[in-house]
Amino acid sequence: MAYIDMRTAWNQVAAHYQRRHAIPTDSAHYGPWAPLENELRLLGDVSGRRILEVGCGGGQCSIAFARQGATAAGIDPSDAQLDHARQLAAQEGVVVEFIRGAAEDLGYFADRAWDIVFSAYAFQYVADMPAALRECARVLQPQGRLVFSLDHPFRDCFFDFEENDVTLYPARSYFDHSPMTWTFSDTGVWMHSYHHTLAAWIDMLAEAGFRLARLLEPAPPAEAPDEIWPYDDPLSSLRHIPPTVIFVAEKAK
Repeated sequence: MAYIDMRTAWNQVAAHYQRRHAIPTDSAHYGPWAPLENELRLLGDVSGRRILEVGCGGGQCSIAFARQGATAAGIDPSDAQLDHARQLAAQEGVVVEFIRGAAEDLGYFADRAWDIVFSAYAFQYVADMPAALRECARVLQPQGRLVFSLDHPFRDCFFDFEENDVTLYPARSYFDHSPMTWTFSDTGVWMHSYHHTLAAWIDMLAEAGFRLARLLEPAPPAEAPDEIWPYDDPLSSLRHIPPTVIFVAEKAK
């Protein structure tokens, strides 16, 4: 796989991403078609809690936490995404500290300083996930909670590298742990992401000192797939694959 500078890539697509998704700040989100945190309540009452968002992007989730009374901070590698986050926080009238950095190195943050580490659809871009999980454990207080979401690993099976598109049939083995290279939406910007099976995620969490408390595979709203994969579309079988997986883990000690 050719080297891709993900900081540069996200700087290039940030404006397009923010325009396209227009993510609100009234609740933390878990990705497309997934229920919001205000519905799932996986973090509980966040008022007075200290929450670090890893891969915060445009800052919407961190801002939502701050609006609900939490002390929130976000870290992300993209300068453009962080610029958007800071401007949005100012518009919303909340204080959130946004830091440029990588998930594998949370050295800016002190040991055991956070009650919750949160991440939405960012961990699939992390090259050294075991190192990132060790860092999450380091900055969490004992019994602290790690909650994160990402594309369901089953979806990776239906991506064809040569066509750079989704396919009707599994074109990639679920057990293939090699990185994936693809272009972001219609921007033409190349990115890479990293595939791990569900079992591999659970093992990595355990090795980093976490106990898996819950694993959620929320079904999309009934009408949501109709727009992208109606039943007469050749790719309609993709309606039957969970789009998102959410992990809730607790630091053992």
